[in-house]
Amino acid sequence: MTKRQRAKHNKEEPEEYLELPMDTGKKRHLTEEEAALRKSEVARRRKNQSIQRAEKDKQDTINRLLKKQASKSKKNIKDDGTTDDQTPADRLQQLQDPHRIHYVQNQQGSTLNIPEKYTIDQVFAQDQNHTNKDNSRITQCQVEGCQGARKYVAKNTGKVACSYDHYKLVAA
Repeated sequence: MTKRQRAKHNKEEPEEYLELPMDTGKKRHLTEEEAALRKSEVARRRKNQSIQRAEKDKQDTINRLLKKQASKSKKNIKDDGTTDDQTPADRLQQLQDPHRIHYVQNQQGSTLNIPEKYTIDQVFAQDQNHTNKDNSRITQCQVEGCQGARKYVAKNTGKVACSYDHYKLVAA
């Protein structure tokens, strides 16, 4: 037991107690000079950070402006220096399937592109049961003597093949 506990237990008057300090030591009280020095140090750090941030923003802006930007022109410049007057819609039309009916609606108006393969009656037939051999979908291989089911369509010829070997034949 401690002296204090023993005294309390025996109901004696204590001799002399040690006085504990009131401040816990967590926050140290600074003198005016120390407080002013600390305040100036914090202000200096804050100023340095704002200068660094401004420099970084400046560098980011310079880098963003120096990057090559995408051309907003509708004409594309080829590698040889000449301009390409084709619009993206024209290029898309060239790449599309030649047997496809294509409808475009834009500010200039509406257009319907019908391949020469089809007649107006075939495209706008009122009778849904009316089918023509050209209008029906080909379901068998177009290699002579083959009756295999359709799997591949050759882009350049539009012919149908049942296997990769037959595809090579119809694509050539």
